Amino acid sequence: MKRILFSVFALLIFATQLSAQYTKYRGLGGVQNLINADNKLYHFGFILGVNSMDFNVTNAGTAVVDDEGKIWFADQADMTAGFTVGIISDLRLFEYLNLRFTPALFFGDRTLTFTDNEGIKAEKTSTVKSSIISFPLLLKFRGQRSGNYRPYLLGGGSITWDLARDKEEVIMLKRYDYGIEFGVGCDFYLPYFKLAPELKMYLGLGDVLERDRPEILSEKDLKYTNAISKLTSRIFILSFNFE
Repeated sequence: MKRILFSVFALLIFATQLSAQYTKYRGLGGVQNLINADNKLYHFGFILGVNSMDFNVTNAGTAVVDDEGKIWFADQADMTAGFTVGIISDLRLFEYLNLRFTPALFFGDRTLTFTDNEGIKAEKTSTVKSSIISFPLLLKFRGQRSGNYRPYLLGGGSITWDLARDKEEVIMLKRYDYGIEFGVGCDFYLPYFKLAPELKMYLGLGDVLERDRPEILSEKDLKYTNAISKLTSRIFILSFNFE
Protein backbone atom coordinates (compact mmCIF):
# COMPACT_ATOMS: atom_id res chain seq x y z
CA MET A 1 0.00 0.00 0.00
CA LYS A 2 2.89 2.34 0.77
CA ARG A 3 4.23 1.80 -2.75
CA ILE A 4 0.88 2.76 -4.25
CA LEU A 5 0.66 5.94 -2.16
CA PHE A 6 4.22 6.82 -3.14
CA SER A 7 3.36 6.27 -6.82
CA VAL A 8 0.29 8.52 -6.56
CA PHE A 9 2.37 11.21 -4.82
CA ALA A 10 5.06 10.96 -7.51
CA LEU A 11 2.39 11.22 -10.21
CA LEU A 12 0.97 14.40 -8.69
CA ILE A 13 4.43 15.98 -8.47
CA PHE A 14 5.18 14.97 -12.06
CA ALA A 15 1.89 16.39 -13.36
CA THR A 16 2.34 19.64 -11.42
CA GLN A 17 5.89 20.17 -12.69
CA LEU A 18 4.95 19.34 -16.28
CA SER A 19 1.98 21.70 -16.14
CA ALA A 20 4.19 24.47 -14.79
CA GLN A 21 6.71 23.96 -17.58
CA TYR A 22 3.98 24.17 -20.22
CA THR A 23 2.57 27.34 -18.66
CA LYS A 24 6.01 28.91 -18.61
CA TYR A 25 6.67 27.85 -22.19
CA ARG A 26 3.44 29.37 -23.48
CA GLY A 27 4.14 32.56 -21.59
CA LEU A 28 7.37 32.89 -23.59
CA GLY A 29 5.46 32.71 -26.85
CA GLY A 30 5.53 28.95 -27.32
CA VAL A 31 2.99 27.15 -29.50
CA GLN A 32 0.69 24.23 -28.84
CA ASN A 33 1.97 20.75 -29.65
CA LEU A 34 -0.02 18.28 -31.75
CA ILE A 35 -2.75 20.78 -32.58
CA ASN A 36 -4.65 18.26 -34.75
CA ALA A 37 -4.27 15.25 -32.46
CA ASP A 38 -7.83 15.48 -31.10
CA ASN A 39 -9.37 15.73 -34.57
CA LYS A 40 -8.30 12.24 -35.65
CA LEU A 41 -11.15 9.76 -36.06
CA TYR A 42 -9.14 7.01 -34.38
CA HIS A 43 -5.69 6.41 -32.98
CA PHE A 44 -3.72 3.79 -31.03
CA GLY A 45 -1.28 3.64 -28.15
CA PHE A 46 0.07 1.54 -25.30
CA ILE A 47 -0.12 1.43 -21.50
CA LEU A 48 2.56 0.92 -18.84
CA GLY A 49 1.74 1.05 -15.16
CA VAL A 50 1.47 -0.48 -11.71
CA ASN A 51 -1.51 -1.97 -9.93
CA SER A 52 -2.65 -3.18 -6.55
CA MET A 53 -5.19 -6.00 -6.31
CA ASP A 54 -7.66 -6.32 -3.47
CA PHE A 55 -10.64 -8.40 -2.32
CA ASN A 56 -13.95 -7.30 -0.87
CA VAL A 57 -14.72 -10.17 1.53
CA THR A 58 -18.19 -11.08 2.80
CA ASN A 59 -17.87 -13.73 5.51
CA ALA A 60 -20.42 -16.49 6.07
CA GLY A 61 -20.23 -15.91 9.82
CA THR A 62 -22.42 -18.11 12.02
CA ALA A 63 -23.91 -19.79 8.95
CA VAL A 64 -20.87 -22.08 8.74
CA VAL A 65 -19.35 -23.95 11.71
CA ASP A 66 -16.49 -26.44 11.34
CA ASP A 67 -16.14 -29.87 12.96
CA GLU A 68 -14.56 -28.33 16.05
CA GLY A 69 -17.43 -25.89 16.53
CA LYS A 70 -15.40 -22.89 15.37
CA ILE A 71 -16.48 -20.05 13.09
CA TRP A 72 -13.86 -18.77 10.68
CA PHE A 73 -13.45 -15.29 9.23
CA ALA A 74 -11.35 -14.26 6.23
CA ASP A 75 -9.58 -10.93 5.85
CA GLN A 76 -7.45 -9.28 3.18
CA ALA A 77 -3.81 -8.78 4.16
CA ASP A 78 -1.79 -5.72 3.12
CA MET A 79 -1.92 -4.97 -0.60
CA THR A 80 1.18 -5.38 -2.76
CA ALA A 81 2.15 -3.72 -6.03
CA GLY A 82 1.92 -5.47 -9.40
CA PHE A 83 2.67 -4.63 -13.03
CA THR A 84 0.32 -3.60 -15.85
CA VAL A 85 0.78 -3.45 -19.63
CA GLY A 86 -1.84 -2.88 -22.31
CA ILE A 87 -2.82 -1.38 -25.64
CA ILE A 88 -5.16 1.49 -26.56
CA SER A 89 -7.70 1.77 -29.37
CA ASP A 90 -9.48 5.14 -29.35
CA LEU A 91 -12.43 6.27 -31.49
CA ARG A 92 -13.50 9.93 -31.55
CA LEU A 93 -17.28 10.27 -31.18
CA PHE A 94 -17.68 13.98 -30.49
CA GLU A 95 -15.48 16.90 -29.53
CA TYR A 96 -15.57 16.00 -25.85
CA LEU A 97 -16.34 12.26 -25.99
CA ASN A 98 -14.25 9.27 -27.12
CA LEU A 99 -14.88 5.51 -27.08
CA ARG A 100 -11.90 3.45 -25.91
CA PHE A 101 -11.05 -0.25 -25.95
CA THR A 102 -8.02 -0.82 -23.72
CA PRO A 103 -7.23 -4.53 -23.19
CA ALA A 104 -4.55 -4.95 -20.54
CA LEU A 105 -2.63 -7.62 -18.65
CA PHE A 106 -2.33 -7.35 -14.85
CA PHE A 107 0.23 -9.29 -12.80
CA GLY A 108 -0.22 -9.34 -9.04
CA ASP A 109 -1.24 -11.30 -5.96
CA ARG A 110 -3.54 -11.07 -2.95
CA THR A 111 -3.24 -12.75 0.45
CA LEU A 112 -6.13 -13.85 2.65
CA THR A 113 -5.67 -14.57 6.36
CA PHE A 114 -8.13 -16.53 8.50
CA THR A 115 -9.12 -16.01 12.13
CA ASP A 116 -11.54 -18.05 14.26
CA ASN A 117 -14.23 -16.65 16.55
CA GLU A 118 -11.79 -16.73 19.48
CA GLY A 119 -9.38 -14.42 17.68
CA ILE A 120 -6.82 -17.13 16.95
CA LYS A 121 -5.24 -16.95 13.51
CA ALA A 122 -5.06 -20.06 11.37
CA GLU A 123 -1.67 -21.46 10.47
CA LYS A 124 -2.63 -21.35 6.82
CA THR A 125 -2.86 -18.23 4.69
CA SER A 126 -3.84 -18.20 1.03
CA THR A 127 -1.80 -16.18 -1.46
CA VAL A 128 -3.75 -15.95 -4.70
CA LYS A 129 -1.48 -15.13 -7.64
CA SER A 130 -3.24 -13.66 -10.66
CA SER A 131 -2.42 -12.93 -14.28
CA ILE A 132 -5.56 -11.16 -15.43
CA ILE A 133 -6.46 -10.09 -18.95
CA SER A 134 -9.09 -7.34 -18.94
CA PHE A 135 -11.26 -6.23 -21.85
CA PRO A 136 -12.70 -2.82 -20.90
CA LEU A 137 -14.91 -0.68 -23.11
CA LEU A 138 -14.81 2.88 -21.79
CA LEU A 139 -16.18 6.33 -22.51
CA LYS A 140 -13.63 9.12 -22.14
CA PHE A 141 -15.14 12.50 -21.21
CA ARG A 142 -12.57 15.17 -22.11
CA GLY A 143 -12.44 18.67 -20.70
CA GLN A 144 -11.43 21.82 -22.54
CA ARG A 145 -7.83 21.80 -23.75
CA SER A 146 -5.65 24.40 -22.07
CA GLY A 147 -2.30 24.88 -23.71
CA ASN A 148 -0.63 21.50 -23.85
CA TYR A 149 -2.74 19.60 -21.34
CA ARG A 150 -6.33 18.38 -21.16
CA PRO A 151 -7.98 16.64 -18.16
CA TYR A 152 -10.52 13.86 -18.56
CA LEU A 153 -12.81 11.40 -16.79
CA LEU A 154 -13.58 7.91 -17.98
CA GLY A 155 -15.89 5.04 -17.10
CA GLY A 156 -17.41 1.87 -18.49
CA GLY A 157 -17.58 -1.90 -18.15
CA SER A 158 -15.02 -4.68 -18.32
CA ILE A 159 -14.76 -8.46 -18.62
CA THR A 160 -11.70 -10.18 -17.10
CA TRP A 161 -10.06 -13.57 -17.55
CA ASP A 162 -7.66 -14.98 -14.93
CA LEU A 163 -4.90 -17.11 -16.47
CA ALA A 164 -3.18 -18.17 -13.23
CA ARG A 165 -5.47 -20.33 -11.12
CA ASP A 166 -3.60 -22.46 -8.56
CA LYS A 167 -5.44 -25.62 -7.48
CA GLU A 168 -2.92 -26.17 -4.69
CA GLU A 169 -4.16 -23.12 -2.76
CA VAL A 170 -7.01 -23.43 -0.25
CA ILE A 171 -8.69 -20.49 -2.02
CA MET A 172 -9.13 -20.59 -5.78
CA LEU A 173 -10.80 -18.02 -8.03
CA LYS A 174 -13.16 -18.48 -10.93
CA ARG A 175 -11.62 -17.91 -14.31
CA TYR A 176 -13.98 -15.13 -15.44
CA ASP A 177 -15.31 -11.94 -13.85
CA TYR A 178 -17.11 -8.77 -14.90
CA GLY A 179 -17.30 -5.30 -13.41
CA ILE A 180 -17.06 -1.55 -13.88
CA GLU A 181 -14.07 0.74 -14.38
CA PHE A 182 -13.79 4.44 -13.71
CA GLY A 183 -10.97 6.90 -13.35
CA VAL A 184 -9.38 10.26 -13.99
CA GLY A 185 -6.37 11.41 -15.98
CA CYS A 186 -4.77 14.21 -17.95
CA ASP A 187 -3.42 14.29 -21.51
CA PHE A 188 -0.10 16.10 -21.89
CA TYR A 189 0.67 17.05 -25.49
CA LEU A 190 4.37 16.54 -26.10
CA PRO A 191 6.07 17.39 -29.42
CA TYR A 192 5.70 13.87 -30.87
CA PHE A 193 3.07 12.06 -28.77
CA LYS A 194 0.56 12.41 -25.93
CA LEU A 195 1.46 11.23 -22.43
CA ALA A 196 -1.43 10.67 -20.02
CA PRO A 197 -0.94 9.80 -16.34
CA GLU A 198 -4.12 7.99 -15.32
CA LEU A 199 -5.56 6.72 -12.02
CA LYS A 200 -8.29 4.10 -12.43
CA MET A 201 -10.22 1.52 -10.40
CA TYR A 202 -11.85 -1.77 -11.37
CA LEU A 203 -14.74 -3.00 -9.21
CA GLY A 204 -15.75 -6.61 -9.81
CA LEU A 205 -19.46 -7.35 -9.58
CA GLY A 206 -19.41 -11.15 -9.66
CA ASP A 207 -18.55 -13.62 -6.91
CA VAL A 208 -15.09 -14.89 -7.95
CA LEU A 209 -14.76 -17.59 -5.27
CA GLU A 210 -14.58 -21.09 -6.77
CA ARG A 211 -16.65 -23.37 -4.54
CA ASP A 212 -16.48 -26.55 -6.60
CA ARG A 213 -13.23 -28.00 -5.21
CA PRO A 214 -13.27 -31.80 -5.68
CA GLU A 215 -9.47 -31.85 -5.41
CA ILE A 216 -9.69 -30.78 -1.74
CA LEU A 217 -10.24 -33.98 0.23
CA SER A 218 -9.68 -32.58 3.71
CA GLU A 219 -12.54 -30.82 5.49
CA LYS A 220 -9.89 -28.86 7.40
CA ASP A 221 -8.87 -27.15 4.16
CA LEU A 222 -12.39 -26.85 2.75
CA LYS A 223 -13.48 -24.85 5.79
CA TYR A 224 -11.59 -21.82 4.46
CA THR A 225 -13.66 -21.75 1.28
CA ASN A 226 -16.85 -22.33 3.27
CA ALA A 227 -16.02 -19.43 5.60
CA ILE A 228 -16.52 -16.94 2.75
CA SER A 229 -20.03 -16.05 1.62
CA LYS A 230 -18.95 -13.80 -1.26
CA LEU A 231 -15.64 -12.64 -2.70
CA THR A 232 -15.41 -9.78 -5.19
CA SER A 233 -12.33 -8.35 -6.87
CA ARG A 234 -10.92 -4.83 -6.89
CA ILE A 235 -7.92 -3.48 -8.79
CA PHE A 236 -6.34 -0.04 -8.36
CA ILE A 237 -4.37 1.02 -11.44
CA LEU A 238 -1.83 3.81 -11.86
CA SER A 239 -0.76 3.95 -15.50
CA PHE A 240 1.01 6.07 -18.10
CA ASN A 241 -0.66 6.07 -21.51
CA PHE A 242 1.42 6.77 -24.61
CA GLU A 243 -0.71 7.81 -27.61
